[in-house]
Amino acid sequence: MELAKLRLNSDDEKRKQSCKQVLVYTFTRILQMLHPFMPFITEAIYEALPTSCESIMISRWPEFDSSLCFEEDTERFGKIMDIIKAVRAIRAEKNVQPSKLLDLSIETQETEVFSAGSEFIKRLAKAATVTVGTGFDIPDAVQAVTDSARALIPLSELVDREKELARLEKELKAVEKDMAGLEGRLSNPQFLSKAPENVVAGERDKLEKLTAKKAMILDSIGKLG
Repeated sequence: MELAKLRLNSDDEKRKQSCKQVLVYTFTRILQMLHPFMPFITEAIYEALPTSCESIMISRWPEFDSSLCFEEDTERFGKIMDIIKAVRAIRAEKNVQPSKLLDLSIETQETEVFSAGSEFIKRLAKAATVTVGTGFDIPDAVQAVTDSARALIPLSELVDREKELARLEKELKAVEKDMAGLEGRLSNPQFLSKAPENVVAGERDKLEKLTAKKAMILDSIGKLG
């Protein structure tokens, strides 16, 4: 909903209308699935929406439509949300005022993904500017790390370098602990033989992402050290 506001407040009428249609479509189907459990309130809200059926009770039950599954877009947007969460966690940890807008530099090999999501990052990570590139030289920057990107935040006047190193080392230990658990599971013959293939694949994917995140954290520590 927060991100939809960017389009709803746009001067582009076509973009605004498209956003409204998607919101109505999605909200209507959520109401239809909730209706068996919350019949009265869902009916009342449904009647206020621009729908073609007079009552939610006789409306068609939502059906799965593979054409509306956007797996690649979901994965790309997940990466944007991960960096937003990482920056917000840093803001909370450093007690940065919500009104303070940051200048973010996003270091990543997936520049297209993060450039396309820069407006979302600005809004939800409270950033004045978002610069995306493959490498930045920003001494003593606070660093928010994910498996696909690193956000460099020039807060040297607010952050103690030693505390930042301690934070990254603590994060490194947590990642290494999670990796050890996954490596133990994936090296267990019983787990590999009994677990469904999709579960094993999911664990391997988690390990791959943690390995990438560990490399990012080590690089960040090296730059601060």
